[in-house]
Amino acid sequence: MSFTTPYFTLPKFVYFKPKNIEEALGMLKQHKGRAKVMAGGIMLVNLMKERQIFPEYVIDLKNIDELKKINVTENGIEIGSMVTAIELQNSKLIKEKCPALAKAASFMGDRTLQHTVTIGGNISVGMPSTDGLPALMSMDSVLEVRSSEGKRFLPSSELVLGIGRTSLKEDEIITKIIVPNDEKVMGTYLKFINASEVAIATVAVTVHHEKKKLALSVGAIAPRPYYFDNSSLQWNWEGSVAENIKRASDVVYKAVQPMSDAVASAEYRKEMSKILTARALKEVFGGA
Repeated sequence: MSFTTPYFTLPKFVYFKPKNIEEALGMLKQHKGRAKVMAGGIMLVNLMKERQIFPEYVIDLKNIDELKKINVTENGIEIGSMVTAIELQNSKLIKEKCPALAKAASFMGDRTLQHTVTIGGNISVGMPSTDGLPALMSMDSVLEVRSSEGKRFLPSSELVLGIGRTSLKEDEIITKIIVPNDEKVMGTYLKFINASEVAIATVAVTVHHEKKKLALSVGAIAPRPYYFDNSSLQWNWEGSVAENIKRASDVVYKAVQPMSDAVASAEYRKEMSKILTARALKEVFGGA
């Protein structure tokens, strides 16, 4: 239960549990603007309990098997939006091909909640502290978004518009995350939290040494995660790792404009972004 609300019950609503994605999309279209999709349901239930949202209809996706699969296709590695945090951590394929995501999944709630939290639900709430989105951005992933009218593909970096706001339309559902299927990928995800385990800053890094490709995302410090590639980080593949890390950390420090709130000041978040960037780059490149 939430300890920040005087309510012990949920507002009244009609509950649907569709068996396939077409049925779910049809319900979402029929009740457009009055329905909410339930993935893991943790955030949705809390918001309803705290009377911040009042959906008349709740569409639960838990029975839709096609959203629970991890496959390798010609498009890349396809991760269903209902794959749970624990499944991401336990998947040999995800640990090998998407190490930043596998590690980020270990921070998605406690061990019990990780059996419930889904990657689609985690990234679609649009909150700064979301763990999945910085990892997906560092992997240059694309989201498959569907409505009853068809599908579109959205770069993960374009999902969040602001705190609690995403570019998803009222009748759309994230159905898959598509990650490039590259060889010899290295990556990590670091998270700095306060005593209440609230994120102050996060950093995700994915690197392909053979392709000389590096991407880094900084989360939790602003309404949207920041994205940097090897060019914007001024990374010199022929240069010293230590010098590269120092330069990249300085670039991040100068570029980010964090927010201040009850958790941490903007200045503190800015400094932690620089420190976590250096730590994450040292972890994937070593020897610095």
